[in-house]
Amino acid sequence: MRSAKGLTIVAMVAWGVAYVPSALLIESWSPLLAAGARLGLAGLVLLGVLAATGRSPWPRASLAAVAWLALTQSVLFYGATFWGIQQEGAGLAAVLSNTDPIFVAALGALLLSERLVGRQWAGLAIGLIGAGIAAWDGPPWPPGLSLTALVVMGGALAWALGTVTAARGVRETASPLALAAWQMTLGGAALLVWGAIGGGEVVAVGPREVALVIGLAVAASALPAVLFYTALRHAPAAEVSAWFFLIPVIGVLSAWPLLGERPTPQLIAGLVAVSAGIWLVVAHRPGVSGRLAPAPAPDE
Repeated sequence: MRSAKGLTIVAMVAWGVAYVPSALLIESWSPLLAAGARLGLAGLVLLGVLAATGRSPWPRASLAAVAWLALTQSVLFYGATFWGIQQEGAGLAAVLSNTDPIFVAALGALLLSERLVGRQWAGLAIGLIGAGIAAWDGPPWPPGLSLTALVVMGGALAWALGTVTAARGVRETASPLALAAWQMTLGGAALLVWGAIGGGEVVAVGPREVALVIGLAVAASALPAVLFYTALRHAPAAEVSAWFFLIPVIGVLSAWPLLGERPTPQLIAGLVAVSAGIWLVVAHRPGVSGRLAPAPAPDE
């Protein structure tokens, strides 16, 4: 159990810190190309890990399910997140992109008839209020939301839609690492094509950019996915998923010294509420409230 906790925390730290190198890469590459390079390489790394360990790369899911998850959880989620980082910084993106567990819980209750307990309903309310605080743009009245914030939250909602709509079809049968590998690979390729067609620029390709892409792909995508699913083999999903609240906290706190993004009182208030909401929602029971689905198959 202790080893599972340690693996989970390392995974959350890796995902949280990833907003900093993502912001650095966007200084030289367009958001879509940067996101595509990160995910595409991460997917290939995971496929290599599966091959090296003698496990099947077959995701045990239909092509439609893999394509849908690639669209919602790779193309739309990471495309929106990287665009948000470029427009308004890594801190805001870290807070709002990680509202997806809150959306997952809400959609699970609406579409899958999942029963939420009182603490989870409170988490939904607190998390959404926090997202609203972080996304608020302008004076207290009239109300207004930042366009960038809406795009980033739209990406989080897309992730949630992917999780909820695919949950029934893949949760019991899919191989999670293989599924993650293929959705990253396909989603990364789609982002690269989208970025190229949209006129995305690559200002520089040097040792710095290569190191950032490799670091994001390996240390911030492939490795935490492996650690997370390994932790799920040794601890209940609810206990593992409870640590998701660390991701936005680490994202904001790491962007402060490393990128010079000093968090405003408004962002801090939103961060606290969103993180509390995530913990209240996902720490109670497995459901589909965690960020990653499905649960590990027996051979994972």
